[in-house]
This record gives sequence, C-alpha cells and structure tokens, in this order.
Amino acid sequence: MQKVSEPPVNKAAARDAMETLLEFGLTLKFEDLPAAAVARTKSAILDTLGTAIAGIRGESVPELASLACHWGGNPEATLICNGRRLPLPLATLVNATAARAWDLDDVHEQNTCHVNVSTVPAALAVSEARRPIDGRELIAAIAVGSELICRMSAAPRIGFTETGSSMTYQCAFYGVALTASRLMKLPAAQARHAMGIAHARTAGNQQGFLAGAMTVRLMQGIAAEGGVIAALMAERNLTGSVDVLEGRFGYYHLFHRGKYEPRELVRELGSRWLVNEISIKPLYPCCKFIHGPIDALLQALGDARISAEDIERVRVVVTNKEVHDIVCTTRERKWNPASIAEAQFSLPFMLAWAAIHRSVGFQAMDPLSLGDPAVKAMMARIEVDLRTGPQNDERGTFPMPGIVTVIERNGRGTQRTVDYVKGHPKNPMSYEDVAGKFFDCARYGRPDWAHTEEVVEAVRDLERIDDVGRLVRLCAAS
Repeated sequence: MQKVSEPPVNKAAARDAMETLLEFGLTLKFEDLPAAAVARTKSAILDTLGTAIAGIRGESVPELASLACHWGGNPEATLICNGRRLPLPLATLVNATAARAWDLDDVHEQNTCHVNVSTVPAALAVSEARRPIDGRELIAAIAVGSELICRMSAAPRIGFTETGSSMTYQCAFYGVALTASRLMKLPAAQARHAMGIAHARTAGNQQGFLAGAMTVRLMQGIAAEGGVIAALMAERNLTGSVDVLEGRFGYYHLFHRGKYEPRELVRELGSRWLVNEISIKPLYPCCKFIHGPIDALLQALGDARISAEDIERVRVVVTNKEVHDIVCTTRERKWNPASIAEAQFSLPFMLAWAAIHRSVGFQAMDPLSLGDPAVKAMMARIEVDLRTGPQNDERGTFPMPGIVTVIERNGRGTQRTVDYVKGHPKNPMSYEDVAGKFFDCARYGRPDWAHTEEVVEAVRDLERIDDVGRLVRLCAAS
C-alpha cells in the first residue's frame, strides 16, 4: 500500500504568536511607524509624565519611594517624586506606581487595559540607566511594547470578573520586557528568554479592586519593574520558557481558561496599530468606566439648571456586566467607600461628588472628601438600572455609554447620553489638550515647578532629542 504523505507543517502558523510579535517588535524601524502612531506615542509620553508628577501627592507613593530609597543601590535612574537616583528596577517601580496613583493614565477601553503607564516609565528609566537614547528610539520602543500589550489584551473571550485576571498588570510584564529588550539592544535569542522570564513572573488579579486596596496602583509599578528585571536577567544569559502565550501553560490557557481568539494577536500586524485606539483620560481621577456617566450627569445638570437640593434621584443605566461588577458591587462598599482606592472605583460616590460639586478633580480624592455629608446624602439617591443583555464576545462592549437621568423633586426628568468621552479616538484629544492636562497635573503635584513648558516642548519635538533621559530629570527637578 502506498504511504500517504503528511501535509507540510506551516511553521509560521504553528509557532507561538509571541515569536511573531517579538520579531516585529525588535526589527521595526522608526521610519516604518505611521505618523498617527508616532503622534499618539508622543501624547502618551507627555500624558504619563503628567500623571506621574501628579502622583507625587498620591496615596502610597511617598511610602513606596521611602522604601526604595531605604534599599538604595546603584544610582542609575531618577525618581520623579524626589530626584533620588536608584537602580533601574526600583526607579521603574516607583515612577510607574506614581503614574497610576490617580488613575489618570490612558486605557484601551475595548480591551479594558491600561497601557502606556507601564511602558513609558520603564523606557525612560532604561534610557537613563544605559547609553544615551534618542527620541526616535524611545518612540519606537514604547510603540511596539504598548502595541504588544494592546494585542495581548484584545485576544481573551472571557470576562475578567469571571477569571479574576487583570490584563492591565499581566500584559505589562511582556510589553515592558519587549520595550526594555529593544532599548538594551538584546539579541533576538536573549529577548526571547526575556519574554519567558516575564511569563514566569506574570501576576495580577482583581482582588485589590474588590478590597479598595493600594495594590490597585502598586501592581502597576510591580508589573513594570518585573518586565525590566526580565530583560536584565536575560541579558545575563538567564533563560526563560518558550510558547509563553499559547503553550500548554501559556498565558491564555493559564489565565483565561483557553478562551481566546489567536487571530487578534497578529491580525494586520504592522498595518493596523491598536495603540491608536487608546483613550487618554480627562482629569477625572477615577476608573474609566465611570467617565461616561460623569459627563452625562454634568450635561443633564447643566441643561436642567437645578441645584443639588432639587434632585430627587439620579438614575444611571449600566449595560455592561464587567462595569457593574467593578464599580457597583458590592452595594455595601460602593455606596460607602472607606478608602481612596475604593472611591475611585465607586460609581455612586463619583456621581454623588459630581452632583454636589458640579465637577470632578483631585479634591474628590482627598481622604476628607470620603466623609462629606452632602456627598453621602446624595449617594443614597443614586440608582443603578442594570440592563446587561447579551454581551459582545462574552465580555461586553466598551466604552459603555453614559446614560443618566436626573429626576427632580417636582417629577421632571432630564436624560443625557454620552457615547464617547473626550480623549476617546472617536472624540480625540489634540496634543494641546494633553498639554493642558499636563499643566493641571503639574500644578497639583508640583505647584512651584518651573519646567512645565520645557517638558511640553521637548516631547513635542522628541524626534530631535539626542538623550531622552533628561525628560525624567526635568520632571524631578525642584
């Protein structure tokens, strides 16, 4: 009997998607970046520096910086909060935590993943610690690392409130490892081991959100630090595993129960840039899921022209189960937040604050604000109308529209809907808009700081800067 030959193996299709993503990330030239991705990355750098400066006054940042300074070590990279120079991983840990402290950093909304808050602090720390790195190198390294985070977080087809996984933290280990490997000019083999070491270190879950714990922001720094350490270990010829995404114990089988869409990882890689789909937040220091309802409420109150005393109740429609689970449950905690982290993820608290004060800013996150009697009284009048229905890809569609109705004591109702808050790609911020947010963050974090304009203009012309390490030193200058 004639033996039937087996069909040839398509090695490109069979290999773990990380191989394709890694090759793309290490070999892409700055000249190959679309102009939109370059502009978006520059805005991300300025935005992240601003959120880190505001984070100087963020809860947990002084304590973490004090611990890092206590450890000390080689003076390789600068802490934005106090100007101290510490080892590269420690500087990354503190600066990334500071940048997440007020939850003002950018988010890929459909993927429910914070992105540049991980890659930007890590890339700047590497730029200080190693050879001088120019602006073009920095932009390319951040763009490919952030693109990896976006693509990894696009693939799961199971909700994070079911698995408990946090793609924000988990995907950061890999994205930062890629960014650092590229900036450190690791050969492809060592960079591959960096991804394997990052996979071994990967951690991050939703429990901190449920508890209102400081780990919500601390894990951002821990993940960025972990990615940097993975690259540093690989540089010293320490090895990691292969098939880190799709292997038997790869990322998607381990953290997402094997429910993922592989095509999302490499589809149109190089032509479609997911980093261009990231939303930059307005100056609302809280969970992005709450921004739409805040905008809708402020519009309704402005159009109705009523005082807080005239409000009988505020009804907000929640159409996404994951949003509901994060910002509305449990009722006992969300209608009576006991910590800043809990308030940042409390829909009723943020809406009550907006209804009383007609704005949302840093003052809302002052510890004393949690006990504001007027806000507490208004929280009791916030009603959630849950209408989840079928969820797209079993996860829901993001961003969830803000649908809010203000019902007055006389029975009149005013409803407003906001589909895309300013900063979403369909309602984008210009570079000048981002600069305005940067000014506000700088005024809060460093009221007497004199380098605001200098940083804004330096990032605007980043392609022409020879040594980007000075950006961090400018932000840390007293």
